[in-house]
Amino acid sequence: MTPGIDPERLEQAAAWRARLADSAESHSVGFTAWLAEDPGNRAAWRRVQGAWEILGQQATAPGVIRLRRAALAHAHNVVRSNSLWPVRFRRPAWIAAAASLVLAAGAYLFWQQYRPEVLRTGFGERRIVTLADGSQITLDARSEVTVRYSPDARALTLVQGQAQFDVAHDVARPFTVTAQGHKVVATGTAFDVDLLGRSLLVTLITGHVVVLPQSAPTTAWVPDAPSQGARSATPAGAASRALSAAGEATDRIYLDPGEQLLMAPSAAPRVSRIDIARVTAWESGEVVFDDEPLASVIQRMNRYGTRRMILGDARAARLRISGVFHEGDTDGFVSTITAYLPLVSRERPDGQVVLAYRSAGGPAAGGS
Repeated sequence: MTPGIDPERLEQAAAWRARLADSAESHSVGFTAWLAEDPGNRAAWRRVQGAWEILGQQATAPGVIRLRRAALAHAHNVVRSNSLWPVRFRRPAWIAAAASLVLAAGAYLFWQQYRPEVLRTGFGERRIVTLADGSQITLDARSEVTVRYSPDARALTLVQGQAQFDVAHDVARPFTVTAQGHKVVATGTAFDVDLLGRSLLVTLITGHVVVLPQSAPTTAWVPDAPSQGARSATPAGAASRALSAAGEATDRIYLDPGEQLLMAPSAAPRVSRIDIARVTAWESGEVVFDDEPLASVIQRMNRYGTRRMILGDARAARLRISGVFHEGDTDGFVSTITAYLPLVSRERPDGQVVLAYRSAGGPAAGGS
């Protein structure tokens, strides 16, 4: 029970909440008069209404409406049952608490039903998930995506790993994927987002997307009407500038199909043309590298195998590699790169494989 508020007023407030939910027009005059009668009525109303407002934007969703009606029906029945007893036999404190708890419990159920959905995969696991609007997510191994849908937005977050998003077209509800302090905005398209260490890679497969800071206003890509002053990012990596609705400068990068954006902490954003088949090869169980540094190659291969590989020195990390490898085949990968690169490997007691640069005079210290 709320200290300082008359329990009977809480009971009345719960009854008004039930009446207004049934028909606001029919009861608005009486409700306004009740509020004006006493400041205690307004305090009781704020208490009951507080639980109601927890619903936020989700109050218009069909599932929420059903739960809300059930909660209000319960509250209304409790209040009505109490009113049938003579005043001296009523228990206003209990009934007020019950009505408030029903509303709070209803709000909690709504939150439970519409809280973000978490999608995860483990070592070597791939998963395809179809969302409520028909959009589809393909998660790579060791990846995590959270999904939160509302009446006017489709907001997702790539927490770790890599995922491909095939977006159902809906201009009224932009589809956003947030990762590493940036967000990718689309309405109907297909794109791949990859968190590789501290770097973010966004590859556009079909359609159009715009990549902008996480804090910037979300504006869907409209090919025929780009934002004033905006332009596509250049291959040199200079982020385009556009004015937001608030008049503040915002970094925006527009991608076309076959382009990949690389954002790394120590370098300017860079857009380049890529082979889409290479980027999406992971969906068929293969990983393709084209003159990539061994440091990033190891990070990617570690998603698939249960035996973790680590680099023993900076010189080994800078070596570059090209090739096609099977996901999860750690032994085959180690065997291949030690045959073609100046590397030696050794296995630790915990199963981790250490790769170190092999000097001209023989194996590196600690190598095998």
